[in-house]
Parts: sequence; structure tokens; C-alpha cells
Amino acid sequence: MRKGTLAYSVILLAILVSLVAFSPASAATIVGSAKFEPKRVDLSLSAPSVVKAEIHFESDGQPRWINISTVLLEGSLAPDSAYMDPLAVNTLIAEFDGQLVINIIWGKITHLGALAPPYKIWLTITGNLKDEYGGTPFSCIGSIKIIVHHTPPPPPPPT
Repeated sequence: MRKGTLAYSVILLAILVSLVAFSPASAATIVGSAKFEPKRVDLSLSAPSVVKAEIHFESDGQPRWINISTVLLEGSLAPDSAYMDPLAVNTLIAEFDGQLVINIIWGKITHLGALAPPYKIWLTITGNLKDEYGGTPFSCIGSIKIIVHHTPPPPPPPT
């Protein structure tokens, strides 16, 4: 009885080890940076019509390898257009609807609570490379400076 239990334990252990040893490793995420234009947004004014993001990779991969259909700002907003910058090497420009970007910024402000100077909102652009480049995921982070107008407190009541 004991030999049977030991044999089953050894077989189970061998199966577990083989599953771990031969399972495909997940691809490492390529880290990059994003520069947004406009660099500053005044929340008391109307939204810009377009917010552009310049996507750069810091190490592996090149922005021209990006599968444009997978690009998302904050995991929810796809760009209206995306193209390689003809004036810069290895720079992908993604253009997002300005009002929708402002809505995302307001959502982050609401979630984070009161902003403290410097007024910056960090935004993340994610996606994957094209299949012929392994479909590797990427993540680029950048910030937009926010102009917040504070109204002065009301005057004290008369005494």
C-alpha cells in the first residue's frame, strides 16, 4: 500500500515539474516613454481637439514594430490615427481625441482626489508589437501638466 502511494506521489511530482519546466514563459513587457502635446492643459478652457503622444522605447524593439490596432491610452482609448514621425527616428505619433483625453484626466483627478503641485497627471499607453516581432507587450508612461484655477475662499462674515 505504501509503495503504491509513493509511486503515485513521484508520478504527480514529475508531472508538476514538467509542467513548470516546459510551460512557455510570458514575454517581458517593453518599457518606453511618451511625450504628450499639448504639454499643458488648462482644465477651465475647452479641450484641445487632438492630444498627440510621441512613443519612444528605451531598450528592446522599435516603435515601427507596433501593432497600431492594439494601442490604448489608459487601457480604454484607441488613437484616432497613428503614424511614424517623418522628422524623428524611431518615434511613433498616436493622435487621440482631445475631449476624451480630458475626460480620462478628470477621471484620474476624481480618483486621486485633490491635486498637489506640481500638477501632473501620468498617463500610460499600452499595446503589443506586430506578430512578426513576437507580439510582445509594451507600456509607455508620460505626463501632462494640468493648470488648475483655484478660486479664493469667500471673505469672512462681518463681525
